[in-house]
Amino acid sequence: MRRLMKRAAAAVLMAACLMSLSACSAKQDDAAAKVPQISMEGTPVDENMAISKKIQAAQDLSVSLEQLNVQKAMYEKVGTEDSVNYFNVLIDAKHEFGEVRDVDLDGASVVLLSDGSYTVALPVTFTEGKMQYVVNVNDATGKVVSEFTELVDASEDDKSVGSLLETATVYAVIGIGTVFTVLIFISLLIACFKLIHKWENGLKAKNDAPAPAPVPVKAAPAAPAAGPDLSGDAELVAVITAAIAAYEGTSSNGLVVRSIRRVQGSRRR
Repeated sequence: MRRLMKRAAAAVLMAACLMSLSACSAKQDDAAAKVPQISMEGTPVDENMAISKKIQAAQDLSVSLEQLNVQKAMYEKVGTEDSVNYFNVLIDAKHEFGEVRDVDLDGASVVLLSDGSYTVALPVTFTEGKMQYVVNVNDATGKVVSEFTELVDASEDDKSVGSLLETATVYAVIGIGTVFTVLIFISLLIACFKLIHKWENGLKAKNDAPAPAPVPVKAAPAAPAAGPDLSGDAELVAVITAAIAAYEGTSSNGLVVRSIRRVQGSRRR
């Protein structure tokens, strides 16, 4: 029983650890999924170039789902993998968020990266929500990469380092508290082993206790041996008395016999 409880405690501890690891990995996967893949670290461009790139990105969003599928099929035969992925991003967005309702050109931004490519961030309103369309265009190579990210408000974008540290501290405290809670539970479970062991020993001692020995019965005292019965020797006594009197020449009437004992046969011989 005690060994079974230890195995159960080990199984509970292992399950708690696996759940903690799976929760952490899930959070990391979610965080990795939210990280933009296209860099926005660049220098602002002039107004004419910015307008040109914004309109080009908006035209990409205005293409219908049927036309996107046709263009994708064409590029699958003669195009590159980057071109196919570009159309896949637009097709998946229309399937997930619906049709485009509005494009905020005034809220869009265009930057020039160090490799000579342009990155456009364009807020888009779909029938199922708002997203930010980010596209990177390299005019020299013709490579186009696009993705959709969550639309971040300016207030959220201006978070200070202190607020980020505060959030990290909260998550750290929650994680440490969870670990200590699991450890306390395991400690209490292990402490119960002593009580279970005592309880088992008590049951075992109760079952193995010897039966009380039977009380010995006292034997009845032996009857005393009966002494020799001399009542039938009266004639013998009279004969002996007469013989002694004849031997001493005295009358048998004056002889005083004090005691007569029967002699064993061996002594007589």
